[in-house]
Amino acid sequence: MLMDSGEYYLDGMPHEEAEEKCKNTIKLLGLDHRIGHKPNELSGGQKQRVSIARALVGQPAILLADEPTGALDQTSGKEVLKLFRELNDMGNTIVMITHDLGVVANIADRVAVMYAGDIVEIGTADEIYYDPRHPYTWGLLSAMPDLDTADERLYTIPGSPPNLLHEKAGDAFAPRNKYALEIDDEIDPPMFKISDTHFAATWLLDPRAPKVEMPPELKDRVARMSAEAKKIEEAE
Repeated sequence: MLMDSGEYYLDGMPHEEAEEKCKNTIKLLGLDHRIGHKPNELSGGQKQRVSIARALVGQPAILLADEPTGALDQTSGKEVLKLFRELNDMGNTIVMITHDLGVVANIADRVAVMYAGDIVEIGTADEIYYDPRHPYTWGLLSAMPDLDTADERLYTIPGSPPNLLHEKAGDAFAPRNKYALEIDDEIDPPMFKISDTHFAATWLLDPRAPKVEMPPELKDRVARMSAEAKKIEEAE
């Protein structure tokens, strides 16, 4: 977007118009005071903002952000997430890929949980966090650090991810799923509808399946998370 010579270029756009557009985008991201600075003079958060500016200046229909806070410290990460919220409020559609469930809770409107390359549960952020239905989602939420309990154990999902070069029949998560049914070893589950916005691919949602509820420890945690979210919402 910005060449070493200080000149701005955008494909198919006159130089003056491209320069104005680039400067406006840089200003939008709060970097106008850094124009002319070298990369080694920018903080981690500022470098990430430059990357976002490069993506935004072409006016994409969708902004794809792959682990946007992964290499940042907590302060810089919060700055980038605040920026994403502002961009979303301005009408920009953002698709974010992340392993940080805390990031998801703070910014996402809708969440898709993926395992072995497939979406296994999708819904609003509230549905995924407060009413999860897939055992893998249960495992992910259980593995989040929890400072509001005296239990110092760290939960992990047993087993290892599957080798995608040698896919087997059935549900890819079945070998790691203690709630797996016999059919899981044979047939990949379809997406079952929970609500108009909430779907999960698990045979546990089949009407013929035995009733299995989320683990008691996770149920308690979800209740605490929901209560805390309501307090924050009421305070705002």
